Amino acid sequence: MSKALKWISGTILGVVVLLVAAAVVLVAVVDPNDYKDDMARLVREQTGRELVFEGDIGFTFFPWLGLELGPVALGNAPGFAPDQMVSIARAGVSIRILPLLSGNIEVGEVSLEGFALNLSRDEKGRSNWDDLAKGGASEKAEPASEPVQEAEGGKPMSISSLSVGGVRIANASVTWDDRQAGQKAALTDLNLKIGEMAGAKPFTFTLSFGLAAGDGLTVRPELSGIATLDLEGGSASVRDMLLSVLGMKISGTMSVQGLKDSPAYVGELSIAEFSPRNVMENLKIEAPKTSDPAVLGKASLSLKLSGTTNSASLENLNIVLDDTRMDGNASVRNFARPIVTATMNVDDMDVDRYLPPSSGEKGATGSQKSESPSAESAGGAQQEPDLSALRDQNVTAKLTIGKLKVANLRITDILAELRIKDGVLRLDPFSAHLYDGLAKLDFTLNANPARADWRAGTDLANFQAGPFLKDLVGKDHVLGTVVAKADVRGLGLTPDSVKRNLNGTASFAFTDGAINGVNVAKMLRDAFARIKGQPVSGDEPERTDFAELLGSAKITNGHVTNNDLLMKSPLLRVTGKGWADLPKDAVDYLATVTVVGTLKGQEGESIEELSGLPLPIYVKGSLANPSIGLDAKAMAEALFKDTFRKGTKDLEENLRKNILGTPEKSGEKSGGKIDPGKLIKGLFN
Repeated sequence: MSKALKWISGTILGVVVLLVAAAVVLVAVVDPNDYKDDMARLVREQTGRELVFEGDIGFTFFPWLGLELGPVALGNAPGFAPDQMVSIARAGVSIRILPLLSGNIEVGEVSLEGFALNLSRDEKGRSNWDDLAKGGASEKAEPASEPVQEAEGGKPMSISSLSVGGVRIANASVTWDDRQAGQKAALTDLNLKIGEMAGAKPFTFTLSFGLAAGDGLTVRPELSGIATLDLEGGSASVRDMLLSVLGMKISGTMSVQGLKDSPAYVGELSIAEFSPRNVMENLKIEAPKTSDPAVLGKASLSLKLSGTTNSASLENLNIVLDDTRMDGNASVRNFARPIVTATMNVDDMDVDRYLPPSSGEKGATGSQKSESPSAESAGGAQQEPDLSALRDQNVTAKLTIGKLKVANLRITDILAELRIKDGVLRLDPFSAHLYDGLAKLDFTLNANPARADWRAGTDLANFQAGPFLKDLVGKDHVLGTVVAKADVRGLGLTPDSVKRNLNGTASFAFTDGAINGVNVAKMLRDAFARIKGQPVSGDEPERTDFAELLGSAKITNGHVTNNDLLMKSPLLRVTGKGWADLPKDAVDYLATVTVVGTLKGQEGESIEELSGLPLPIYVKGSLANPSIGLDAKAMAEALFKDTFRKGTKDLEENLRKNILGTPEKSGEKSGGKIDPGKLIKGLFN
């Protein structure tokens, strides 16, 4: 046994001596600089390019066998600038000799300085590397794979260990000039430094470079961290990562397992507080003009992520934008046919702060719209939106918002759940509290037909109309507590399609309300005074109080019909019926006002002669700009025909029965108040 060991040791020693002797002879006898001209000639013959050595090629020996290359450059293709396509200021690599005998590879620092690569394409689409790609093709097909060399015993030879003393790239650059597309970009002053890598030991790395685009964009990212690469275990990780770019500092960790078979990753990322406006400025993007110039001033983000080759998820997502905080989760499974789930919670957001500022010139927005008719109004064809993407989606999403302000409207406790599957989008439930009321909506959209069909149902209870209109349009035209219900459906999503194919029903009830801007009692007295040739009354508040305002509507292909409007006040009864045609932009409606009192109580003078007189008020013409007025002729005819004592009792009973479900009890005085609880219950039955 001892003889065998001595024999093996002697053999190894002999091999080492031969290697050392060969290396000594190589270094002592061979000068690679003697072959520079031959290498340049060979490159010229094969590519037509000039290979220029401006420095020496040097060898280093024991204990490291190394190669160092001085300045060298490869010429560009004819017709392209600059003269050099590739140039290197210095390059070096070395490997330790003795560890090779035991299957260990120890590489010294790999260095590359002053590397420059110039890529370009001319106006005809020809690139400056086309000739190299063609010349590099082998005429004979190479074997698909080389046989694995096996050691004695039939086992493949393997590397026991691999270590690299480090990698250093300094002052590298890559330029891209696409004259066909008119685009230019440059990667400049790239510096990469990687610490010693050995086995699964952690190593440091730093990377920085400048990136410039043709539009003046200049970015200089800087990346650093500590990484681990375990080739044997099939894992990799990065910790203490820090990326600085565009005024943002992005930090985090990341690890990957199963690199050999089924990769899976987990990580955490965070972006420290930054200014979105500054980021847009650095990207040469004009920041949007907002009503509040202070918004987009600060933001931050943090999240956890994980995934495989067929799934991904975000957890503990936290986003802060100015004064708004958002948090949520999201996941995607089966990338081939994605199944997406997401949740998002928003605490408080004022959307109005992010909208464009209102025009300083009064009515500018309205005049601009009227002077710039849409393509539809000018006769242009309307195109249905392409919803084909929904057919392959499987999405479940939930959104909650604590407080929301939009269009000066204040909404709280918003809950929305969205589902998309097999081309059908369903928003249900959707609920929100607004102006002391509760609004509910369910919406379904089927994107499978050529023209999507949809349905929407809405419920509104205990809603205060006055504060709502005050916030929305600046004036509380109508006051009162509102309950309403609608169930509508349609076909198509263009404005014309919606108008032509709208069908359904709607009903509403106002209680304890008022109409601001019009004094119906004064209007009647003044009209009656003119008929009698008497002077009109003086100024009075422009307001008409009412106890109830009820009505319903039927919609058939955009034609809205209402035949049961009823308003009750201590002084008046108003009934109405008529229609509005949405596709034709037309309305024809007649409201009949009947005096039931002496026209006192609204600071007006008494005209008892009008008691019981039905007076018609018409609404005709365009929906956008209708003509509204009192039919004085019909009023005069009613006086002479004595038809004004008939009243509205039958209509009121029908409304109560069919809309509210609560007919007036025997002995109840007309004009009395309805119990709000019974009113709401009756409306939604």
